[in-house]
Amino acid sequence: MEDIRINRLPLLTYRYLHTNDTPVAFEAPEKGNRPVFSDLSHVKEGGALPENFRGASEETVKALEKGSHYTITIPAGEKADLTITLSGDGDVSDFAGTFLFHLEKEASLNLIWVLKGETKKGTCLAGAYYDLSENACLKVSRVETGLSGVAVFDQRHTVLAEGARADFSAAELGGENIYVHSYGLLAGDHAAMTEKAVYAGTKKQHLDFFYHIDHVGKKTHAEIDVKGALDDESKKIFRGTLDFKKGCSGSVGDEGDYAIQLSPKTKNVSLPLLLCTEDDVQGNHASSAGQLDANTIYFLMSRGFSLEEARRIVIEALIRPIIDGMDSSVRDEIITELRQKLDSKEL
Repeated sequence: MEDIRINRLPLLTYRYLHTNDTPVAFEAPEKGNRPVFSDLSHVKEGGALPENFRGASEETVKALEKGSHYTITIPAGEKADLTITLSGDGDVSDFAGTFLFHLEKEASLNLIWVLKGETKKGTCLAGAYYDLSENACLKVSRVETGLSGVAVFDQRHTVLAEGARADFSAAELGGENIYVHSYGLLAGDHAAMTEKAVYAGTKKQHLDFFYHIDHVGKKTHAEIDVKGALDDESKKIFRGTLDFKKGCSGSVGDEGDYAIQLSPKTKNVSLPLLLCTEDDVQGNHASSAGQLDANTIYFLMSRGFSLEEARRIVIEALIRPIIDGMDSSVRDEIITELRQKLDSKEL
């Protein structure tokens, strides 16, 4: 066990705010469980992350070396579907591993990550590198449930060539501590990347979201959209950065972070950041946090809904557009898990 700092802002703010990074007591996991692939036709064991791979910290990236390694290649012009399942069972369950995805020219991949289990203690440490060639298309749906005592580290690095597109959507509904670190490089002209996530924090759950997208090519587009609810004594930190590099003229970026706080003991920290060294760009950022509007709840209850039903309607109205954009095979599971986590709570 060592004390490390992760998800450090690219441009630091005042130290007394204690928001530049996150201190973590980190214990590198053993190799642990193996992932389950729905289709092995494009999967090979082996491979190494590139030296420029950006993760949550040097320590978490180094710890990946001890895990399992897989390379997934989608040939040019081919369309593929793949589900990767990481399950945790027993009192203690660990996982460490890397996944290298290579999408060749005009290839398409619909990828589903499923993290689940009843493990009460452990660490799940994953690193994914996505390399998208010209006009390649990647859609990722990630669902995390259960794993009530597990620290989950989701680290990913995405590079997009001209005309490539990557859409990431995640439902962070389980785990004790969730750490997301995503870096995107829009290297080619007209490249596009979206990062969307929904969450439901309860008890003393800690959620730590870090997104950084660099605009390099011309007329690129990026969107970061994080929405959810916090209850009990849960805490969420959002660090989102859109960096418009010199020469990325005509590029557009939007980022937003929205939190509903169902308890006065919850804590929400939002740090949307725009960096720019190019004139002809458009960057927008927004942040909103607060309790449910009493008038809205009263209105819904006056129409015959119970308190829990009224609250559920408001929360689902906020996050449902993101869920509807995920793969249809996981939508019902996400809604069911969300309701189970929040229905029994008091306002």
